[in-house]
Amino acid sequence: MIETINSISSFIVGKYESNPHWDHWPFGPGYGDFWASALKMLFVAAILGVIIIFLRFLFGPNGKFRDLDLDREAVEMRDKALHDLEEEFKTGKISEVDYTFKKKRILH
Repeated sequence: MIETINSISSFIVGKYESNPHWDHWPFGPGYGDFWASALKMLFVAAILGVIIIFLRFLFGPNGKFRDLDLDREAVEMRDKALHDLEEEFKTGKISEVDYTFKKKRILH
């Protein structure tokens, strides 16, 4: 009876100790079958996705830690670029087609 229990426990321990697919999961050297490698990549992608969403929430539009001076400076730079573009178009330095494309690029 004791030998049977010992053989079962040694079988279970040996089974989990010798499985190369989970030795260094998820940051191992990449050996294993296709699904183990795919799960490693999905796990890392999920972690990076959570980090990106967290930073977007904190520093994105209307974010808690967003610097409002940067938004103000961006609006000022866009207004200056539009003013300069209008001046170039009025003086004839650029064509109407160039004016249209440059204005779209500035506004978007």
